[in-house]
Amino acid sequence: MAMNPAHRQRGAILVYSLIALLLLFLGALYALRGGLTDTTLTDRFSERQKNTQASDMALQWAANQIGTTATVAPLEVSAQGLAWFLNVSAAKAVVPDAAYWTTCMTSPTSTDTCAAASLPSSVPQRAWVFVQPTGRTDSAACATQGLTAVYYDVWVHTVDSRNEAATDTEAVYKLCVR
Repeated sequence: MAMNPAHRQRGAILVYSLIALLLLFLGALYALRGGLTDTTLTDRFSERQKNTQASDMALQWAANQIGTTATVAPLEVSAQGLAWFLNVSAAKAVVPDAAYWTTCMTSPTSTDTCAAASLPSSVPQRAWVFVQPTGRTDSAACATQGLTAVYYDVWVHTVDSRNEAATDTEAVYKLCVR
């Protein structure tokens, strides 16, 4: 029995239609994957930007702590024992890595220490700070006031509310002393 050419044509159209639908489906999946990847990257970038803004607030908190503490005596004396101050020589200065921050946030030691910065309640990020001497001084930087500049490294570790993105910031603080 011979097949009617019209029946063969309908079968071919069905196969072509199924292949076209499969290609459309694969194209849609590819586009969706790209969109989801872009959304994830944008979200992480946004969280890092927010962390950077929170780090700026934590740096201001650290500056306030230094300014308040150093009014009585040099910082190396007046900040002794405070969680945010790491009194080390310039030769033993710490450059914190992930292990340092994990230790100082969970179980601080005398060599891995930091303090939680007090940020406004509207800020969902959390920040930890430590300050250490750089060993650098400059008698000309505060000369108009008759003082000498002493420099300190200020390190800030900021984590977003979901613990997915962290930002580390370093700043140098100049303190004019007698």
